Amino acid sequence: MAEPQIRLGVVGAGRRAQQHFATLRGLMDHFEVVAVCDANPNVAQRVAGQLACDPYTDARECVAKARLDAILIVTPPEIHHLIATVAARAGVPMLIETTLGLTRPMMDAIADETAAAGVFVEVAENYGRRPAEQLNAAALRAGLIGDLVHLSAYNAPANEESCYHTMSLFRAYAGCDVTEIRAAGHRVPNGPVREGWPESWIDATLTFESGITASLSYVTTWVTPLRWGRPRIVTAEGTSGYIVTSEGTSDRLRCGEKGQVVDYPLQVESRPAADGDIPTKYSYGSSPEPQWINPFADRVLADGGSVGVADGIARAIELRNLHRAVTAGGAPDWTIAQARRSQELGIAIAEAARLGKPIPARLEGETTWEREQHAAVAERWGIDPLDNVDRVLDRLAVRK
Repeated sequence: MAEPQIRLGVVGAGRRAQQHFATLRGLMDHFEVVAVCDANPNVAQRVAGQLACDPYTDARECVAKARLDAILIVTPPEIHHLIATVAARAGVPMLIETTLGLTRPMMDAIADETAAAGVFVEVAENYGRRPAEQLNAAALRAGLIGDLVHLSAYNAPANEESCYHTMSLFRAYAGCDVTEIRAAGHRVPNGPVREGWPESWIDATLTFESGITASLSYVTTWVTPLRWGRPRIVTAEGTSGYIVTSEGTSDRLRCGEKGQVVDYPLQVESRPAADGDIPTKYSYGSSPEPQWINPFADRVLADGGSVGVADGIARAIELRNLHRAVTAGGAPDWTIAQARRSQELGIAIAEAARLGKPIPARLEGETTWEREQHAAVAERWGIDPLDNVDRVLDRLAVRK
């Protein structure tokens, strides 16, 4: 029996939104994109024309007029709390891209408004939803590398100076939370690509509730041309083996079997289709064999091939959860609380690097980093970003 198609509005039409639009083309039996909202009227008109839907420049008007079943929020993170508040007050279920919010007060505003309205919120954390990473989590649960003793990430992604993606992944792998953070950093006032764009190099060590440790390093300019393409390696080390995930090379699982070391490379089964092979199953071919079955093996998804990170599949899982919430009810897979915690840890790492001393992983009070972010946004906008939502949106409308 075919599932119902729901009316989706998308707020934000930039790079991340384009990735979602590419995924949505493979999910048109689930979604009809009926509205695109962007502060730039030319962008809104152009993208809406491509999608044959209505353009808007004000989220309030979009929510009021477009008769939405659900909304996808893909604006810059400092705007998320504003759009989420508009959607929540209208009772519209939502999928919010990461980062959930730039600072803890912004994220708390989302939590308070959506809880008061009782609306569904899924946060679009893609890292733990990628096929290989779901397989890795299954291998860890199955004990294929023994007891977990260490995690590491080299060249971790760090947006807005926060490595929230890695924090989400590490917590999923460890099965527990972080208790202490130590970090060192070096800040270059003028980055190597753009004058006036500083970059920070951060190295951190984390201690988890279980007693295991984790190490990670990142640079905040990882998406710039000069830094793009550096290898990214994530490892999970156990008492009898390890799992390594490396973008650009084959993932593998190593374990000890009968006194011997055995390597199992990642195996991806696929089926041919007119537009290329579609992955159907991911495994390491080990015994006992954990596996991950692609729930979208019946269709071609952009950026969902058998090689690479398959973010198209991860995005489709996020969107499917939103669809199910609207049509059948249910709880989110990645909640506001989980997303907030990942961002809090990212903020804590940045703060520890600035202070140069260990800090607890639960932050109290406003950090210097958050204070700087609020001040910078207020200077750009000419208004406190945490002021009354309508006043802030009116101010932003005047600035167009």
